[in-house]
Amino acid sequence: MATVRTPKISADILQITSTITIPKWPSKSDFPADILKYMKKNATEKEALKLMKTNKYFIRKKCPFVYFGDSVRLTQNFVYQLLSPSNDMNYRIEELPNNLGISGELFIQHENLISQFISKCVTCDLKSLFFSNHYWYKNKIISYDDFKFLTSSGRLEILNLGPTIVTSNNGEIIPYESLLDYTPALRYLSLNYNQNLQLSQKFIEKICSSNMEVFGVYQLPENFGRKAFLANLAKKKPNLQVRLYFK
Repeated sequence: MATVRTPKISADILQITSTITIPKWPSKSDFPADILKYMKKNATEKEALKLMKTNKYFIRKKCPFVYFGDSVRLTQNFVYQLLSPSNDMNYRIEELPNNLGISGELFIQHENLISQFISKCVTCDLKSLFFSNHYWYKNKIISYDDFKFLTSSGRLEILNLGPTIVTSNNGEIIPYESLLDYTPALRYLSLNYNQNLQLSQKFIEKICSSNMEVFGVYQLPENFGRKAFLANLAKKKPNLQVRLYFK
């Protein structure tokens, strides 16, 4: 397994964490103290993160995950870690540990490694998620579970779906309006037009009731009813920037 380089932690974060005092003993609880001690000692990385959010007693002296950085790119065969504009590292998926933490932005240029990479992450706090269409010449698929994990922080602001389709375990295509349920902080959304996915009235209503500022659709057919579509959006959300790109 490769040694993963971790980006430098900001001075502000170090100042905050240096003031945290970890209790030596569990606070009064309905659970016996020995059970709480067992939970702290034997929790997996994902379990430890959940416990740490409930009580300072569960905070570990050593972080339960390896911070992988705030800019990651997945290609067909490699995971790229951008440490700075002129410094990046690449790893094969089997070289990575099973307790990664990611934040910032994730670029997915190929769907080959998505599920494997996610299985190695214990926490995800993305602000930007890009499914690049530069290398995808037809619709690609990501599972609904994977999508929900990548948006689990609820703080995603930029989503470029490209030609991506999100599907359930039984292969059912998930409508766009359902995806918006997991992106309450979304400001920018772009996607490729897909004849199998409707830009439904329910989808439009969710966009109009959200904090979205920019909405773009690519690869539209020439017969797309742009006037009615734009009028519908303008009536309910006049300040929304709508960008339509035709074939």
